[in-house]
Order: sequence, then structure tokens, then C-alpha cells
Amino acid sequence: MVALALIFRSLVNLVKLPLFPLWWGLRRAARPRAPWLRVRIRSRVVELADPRRARLARFLPQLADRQPTALADLRRLATRIEGDKALRGVVVTLPMLAVGWATAKGLRDALSKLAQRTRLVVFLPEGGSHKELYVASAADVIVATPQAPLLMLGLSSARQYMKGLLDKVGVQVERFARAEYKTAAETLTRDTMSDANREQVGALLDSVDRELRDAIARGTLSAETVEGIFERGFVRGEDAQKMGLIDELAYEDEILERVEGDPKARRWLPAGRYLAFREASFFAQLRPRPSIAVVPVHGTIGSGRKAKQVVAALRLARKDRRVRGVLLHVNSPGGSATVSDLIHREVVRVQEKKPVVAFFGDVAASGGYYVASHASAIVAQPVTITGSIGVVSVRLLAENLLERVGVRTEVIRRAPHADMFSPTRPLEESERAILEREMEAFYQSFVALVADGRGRSETEVEPLARGRVWSGEDAKTRGLVDRLGGFEVAMEELRSRISKGDALEARLLTPKRLDVPPDLAKSAARAMIEALSPDLAATIALAGGSERVLLLEPSVPDIR
Repeated sequence: MVALALIFRSLVNLVKLPLFPLWWGLRRAARPRAPWLRVRIRSRVVELADPRRARLARFLPQLADRQPTALADLRRLATRIEGDKALRGVVVTLPMLAVGWATAKGLRDALSKLAQRTRLVVFLPEGGSHKELYVASAADVIVATPQAPLLMLGLSSARQYMKGLLDKVGVQVERFARAEYKTAAETLTRDTMSDANREQVGALLDSVDRELRDAIARGTLSAETVEGIFERGFVRGEDAQKMGLIDELAYEDEILERVEGDPKARRWLPAGRYLAFREASFFAQLRPRPSIAVVPVHGTIGSGRKAKQVVAALRLARKDRRVRGVLLHVNSPGGSATVSDLIHREVVRVQEKKPVVAFFGDVAASGGYYVASHASAIVAQPVTITGSIGVVSVRLLAENLLERVGVRTEVIRRAPHADMFSPTRPLEESERAILEREMEAFYQSFVALVADGRGRSETEVEPLARGRVWSGEDAKTRGLVDRLGGFEVAMEELRSRISKGDALEARLLTPKRLDVPPDLAKSAARAMIEALSPDLAATIALAGGSERVLLLEPSVPDIR
């Protein structure tokens, strides 16, 4: 099959050869000549675009509008504009972002790379809040419309505790956790935040707050001025300009006029057209180039098709000779202990033949850390949420609720604990001991696994575990993360471990449908839910009792 493809591409290039002078002449005539490029960032941002969806979007404009912005495209643009003396700058339109802090950091890094090569203007048509101003601070010039609100109230993280509500409806929650910082589901069993959770959330807020304040200051504003911005809260128009949050006030059609100081400066070119021109190739590539495979572990880890795709991708990466290394991109709060262990096993198997480097996105906690623990190196952003090396299990007890509505349960059993997972009765002491023993055993195995992967003793790792979540910055200080940085830093780390790896490019590895084993026991309802939202399907499966021991960390703080 490979030989036939090579012969076919060679024949195509041979047929096209006489047309090369014509193509070259037309290319010269069509050379982009606008002095400014225009980039429109979308609300959703990813590291790499799915090539299959990108190809489909060419024929469906509606689908193209819904595609997320790929940071890889911005980095490619930064590389292509280097040395282009005709280019005066790039205007980036930034909407309200629907991303986590680590992704925002990656976007800011990509814009900083553009700013190192040309003049960068960031336009905030809708104003923004903390993340938008944080990203925009990479620019030489920040422009907002005169009436665009800038909401800068400072960071916070809020949780709702529902024990009182559950008590009123007659539902009790029995929670088993290892250890004190593993606070998943404490909102169901407590009226107030635990001291341990308050401590770890406060530490996370401190890490993100430092990043935000430094970015807003842009090297010119004092700490007192930044604090004054937070005290003011809402800022707009000339006040925002006077306080140094933005540099210019203008509508979209006035941006270049204000930045250039020339009323006639209105010409710009979509960056996509510029990039397409610079990367155009007349001849077909004969052989697929060796590459670095990017395998995403995103969302809740559950026993559905998404997890099977991850396993299939890792197996494919292990066998494919063109894949010289694997970048495991983890953006997951965890999930099923069993499935996390299966993915981890495949990572270890790949590691036997080629290097694996893990790159953590917004969150890589609990099961998200578990799967990456044996990678050659772990790279995370300073504001990544990671760690949570612990285990939690939750059991709902509806005995009082059923009594209130007149439901009585009769059980016939042939063993003492046959119905211990029934929601109609509390656990006996012996049954609680069974669950406690299981939790402790899994926790110790988790600590041992991390210690082995990090090359440290269990006594060193255990104090760093205990279910605690860390910022990437704090995790680096404690040896749970090797380097701080974004996708490019992770690629640099991986290339350094590969012979002649400098020229290798990243490629999103997506296994073919036939490589993913089907779930024959899947119901039609579950299949429909999984098609609409794999994360929701995984969460429902975990909550349904199919997993007794969970690594799911639904209490990852939402820092706004």
C-alpha cells in the first residue's frame, strides 16, 4: 500500500512538472501586499486543530465559523512573518474567551512570539475581564471601543455546599477519601469549606493572581496602580486609558488610523490567506515525514469510546515507525481508576520503545496526573492545576427519602455484604471497614506509582500527595513537574530526547475507526449521550456505581 501511494504521488508530480513555471508566475502575481495582517481569535482555543474537521470545514462555512483557534497556527504565523520587511504589524481581535488559565497562558505566549517579530495590536471589541486583559497584555498596543466595559474585580473561587438541601429531601451522602486534601464531593457532605480545601484553593488563587497582576502591569504600572484597578472594578473608555489598562480607543474601522497616525491606513489582509500563500507547495510530498505524535487525554476519563481512542492512539504510536516520540497532552480532572490505569499502562509500553513527554493543560489532576506519572518528563504552565494524588468514593443513601414517599425495600441475600452498595440502607461497620481498606490500598498504590515514575521514594511523595491540588508553579518547586512552559517547551523537551529530533513536527494522532474496539454492551441511550457529550457520558457512568473507586476530581476550583 505504501509503495503504491509513493508511485501515485511520483506520477502526479511528473504530470504537474510542465505547469510549474505557470504556477510560479501566478504565485508571484498573487503575492499578498497588505502591510497589516488580521487575526480573529475565537472564544474556544486549542493547541492543535483536528485535521479531519479542518478539511470538512472547507466545504461547510457554518462549521468553519465554529472551529476553535489553534495555537499551532499562531506559532506558524510567527515563524512565517519573520524577515518580511513589507509587513508593518498584526491586528488580533480578541473576543470573550471560554478557556482555562493555562490555555490563556498558552495564547498569551503565542501572541508574545508574534510581538517579538512585528508590531502587535490587540483589539477588544467587547471589552473583557481578567483573562482577556491577561492575554492582551502581550501586545504592543491594546485597543478597545469607547464604550467597551473592562471588568476587573480581582480573582475569586466560589463553591456551593448542599448538605442542608440534601438533608431536607432525605438524601445522605457517605464519602470515603484519601487523604485530607482530596475534597471531591465535600460540597455534598459539609455545610462549609474544610480547612484543607481553603488552604489549597487559596494557594492556587495566589499563583494565578501573581501571573495576572504581573501581566496587567506590563512592566510600567506600579503594584499600587494595579490594586487601584481592582478596587475600581468597572473601567471603560478614557478612564481605562488613563489608568494604563489600554492604549487606544477606537472602533474597528479606526484601528490602523490610530495606530499608524495616518487617516488612509486601512488595509489589512486575513492572516489565513497570508499563511496559505507562504506555505503553498506545488509538488506533492512523496513520503510522510517522521513526526512527533500528539495524543490528547481530554475531559473526564471514563469507560467510553473516547478512552478507547486514547488507548488505540498510544498503541498506534508505539507501532508506527514514523512516530519518533509521543507528546501526551493531558487536560483532564481524572475519572475512572481502572481506565486511568489502562491508559497509564499504554504510556509505559510506548516508553519502552520511544520517549513520551507529558504536557499539562488547564488541569491534569488525579487520574489526569496518574496517566502521565511515568512520562520521561512533565511540562506544565505555572497556572495549570495538577496533583490531587488521592482517591475518593461517594455513596448516596436514599433510605429516608424512600420512606417519605412510601417505598419499602425487601432484600434476600446469600452473603453478608451482597447488598452493601444498595442506596436503601446505611453501611455496617464491617462494610465501612471493607471500603476503607480498599481506599487505603488504592491510595498507597497511587503514591507508589507516582514515586516510581518520578524516581523518588514513597516517603518523599506521600506528603505531596494526600489529594492536594497544586498550581504548576508549586508542583515544579516540589518535583511533581519537571519544567514550566507551554506546548513549545514540551516539544523542545521531547525533541532533545530524540536523535535528530530538531526538525520533527507535531501531528495530532487520531486512530481510524476500525482501530477502536466497539462497545457491544452500550445501550442506545448511552450511545446518544456519548455522541453529544463524551464527558457527560463518562460522568454518568462513574456516578452509576460501575466504579467503586474514583479518581474524579469535580472540585477543581473555577478561578474567575
